[in-house]
Amino acid sequence: MAYYQDMPWHDGEIKMQQLMKVPNLDNPTVPALSPQLANHLKVAPLIAIGTLDKQDRPWTTLWGGEKGLARSLGGGVAGIRTPVTGQYDPVVEELVGKQATGEVVKEAGEGRMVSGLTIDLETRKRTKLYGRMIAGALSSREDEVTGSEESVAEIQLVLKIEQSLGNCPKYLNSKHIVPTFARPELISDGPHLPQRALDLIAKADLFFLSSSRPDQDMDTNHRGGPPGFLRVVSPGYESTSSTASIAWPEYSGNRFYQSIGNLLLNPLCGLCVPDFETGDMLYLTGTTRILSGADANAFLPRSNLCVHLTLTAARFVASALPFRGSAGERSPYNPSVRYLASEEKTASRAAETKQQLQQATLLSQTKLTPTISRFRFHLENATARRAGHHMRDDDPRSLNDDFVRTFTVSSPPASKTMTTTMTEEIGGLKGDEFEVTVRNVGVVTDFLFRHDGAAGRQGSELEVGVKGFGGEFEVKHTGVKDLVVFVAAGVGITPLLPALGSIDLTRLELIWTVRAEDLGLVLDTLATYPGLASSLTLFWTGSSGEGRDDELRQTGAKAHMRRLRKDDLRDDDSISTYYVCTSVPMRKQVEQWLPGRALEFEDFNF
Repeated sequence: MAYYQDMPWHDGEIKMQQLMKVPNLDNPTVPALSPQLANHLKVAPLIAIGTLDKQDRPWTTLWGGEKGLARSLGGGVAGIRTPVTGQYDPVVEELVGKQATGEVVKEAGEGRMVSGLTIDLETRKRTKLYGRMIAGALSSREDEVTGSEESVAEIQLVLKIEQSLGNCPKYLNSKHIVPTFARPELISDGPHLPQRALDLIAKADLFFLSSSRPDQDMDTNHRGGPPGFLRVVSPGYESTSSTASIAWPEYSGNRFYQSIGNLLLNPLCGLCVPDFETGDMLYLTGTTRILSGADANAFLPRSNLCVHLTLTAARFVASALPFRGSAGERSPYNPSVRYLASEEKTASRAAETKQQLQQATLLSQTKLTPTISRFRFHLENATARRAGHHMRDDDPRSLNDDFVRTFTVSSPPASKTMTTTMTEEIGGLKGDEFEVTVRNVGVVTDFLFRHDGAAGRQGSELEVGVKGFGGEFEVKHTGVKDLVVFVAAGVGITPLLPALGSIDLTRLELIWTVRAEDLGLVLDTLATYPGLASSLTLFWTGSSGEGRDDELRQTGAKAHMRRLRKDDLRDDDSISTYYVCTSVPMRKQVEQWLPGRALEFEDFNF
């Protein structure tokens, strides 16, 4: 069984985390082809790929159209086989050449650096990868409509994977992907942006970028948001040989700063901006400038961190993509569009921003442990909600650059037909109320903990803006007789709580690890959901000093005063899915204990 040591952060990531005042974080990157990546390679319909050209400039592309385009070949090796643009794709050109000869290109020595991002825009799941190219080939593929092979090709690529990481889905807008044939037409090739490229940028809600530390590693990631979040600073003009530049806000994410950390050390960056409706693609590469704090706000107002990219090369290709994507649900996490300081501000834009926020009033704070409290809110103009939401914080010292903080809703979801006048009680709450259960761990949560509700010592009610509700981590049965296993640590229990009213507790196995000082959270949960005790096996360490361990034993739950071990987790075919909500080190440990099993993770890093 493989053992994954924790990877250290590199200098760029450390500098960015210090600049943004992020507390110490574990690096969750796995220095190998992880089980999570192996599983996602088989089901993701798209993969973004990055590599360097002969001038060490990064380029990025997007391949795919159908599930099954890649898979693990064993021994840490992954294979990709998928239709690609037969002409004008800079990544294809760099890896296997321009001609679809079918000839195998082999890499000597360590091999060319290649980074990637497998992505499913319907489930919003994605996994990053980095490795070295072993071999590749570009072959002709006949267009089923025209019978032509001129512009239709298929790439095969074999990579030795050295790093992998599950990534943040926070600003991904859903899309349904279907395959088609690419019929590429080169529209422009130079460091400027033609009108069709400007039109694409104006409506884009997703792009992909690659960065690198030369001769060390690369990173390919996505950036998403509302249409228009990518801004044009200057289009450049072919007649005057002037270069173009663009900019985008760096919304608060997992706070690892892997891409931005690379750019801090090496400012070269490559982007691709796909048009899922027309199949057009804009390829860009250039030099970045990172702005933070007051500098970012002066350049791109309401931003605490942004990137300004000056192009050294750009290529716009019509009908380049071998797939199309129909738009689905937009991410509820998207902030409103941020316009450059140089752009005209209008009253309509201000009104649009204001309308996107609902208001929530803090009703009460219930202290469960010295560091954990449950907060109940009343939602104005309530609409149907799901388990997961943003909360805007008025504290300007917030660790999140967009002043948006994500919490997990720990109360049951309201009815989809809920209205502002509905008074239906749901789990002891009215239809326009919700709760979050959080630990006081930093600046944002400390601000919240200083308020007790309407009768708090602040002398007034706390009101916050709510961006919306959403989330993809849903605990559910997938078969008639399947068993659900949920592994939680501390407040990691909260994503399970909204599902307890809809799942069969006799088919739930809850493995929960806590510190002794958090036994108050356990006792409160068991008092709220009495039937849960028979499904719970608790592992706790330390001494509560208050006799709460005796209270715990009286609930009937199985309890062990020790750490969780491998043999505490059942590994058999009656278990369809393991849900894991723990710290990164413990999550890695569970992955190693359950090799090859389907694991669903909840991440509290964004």
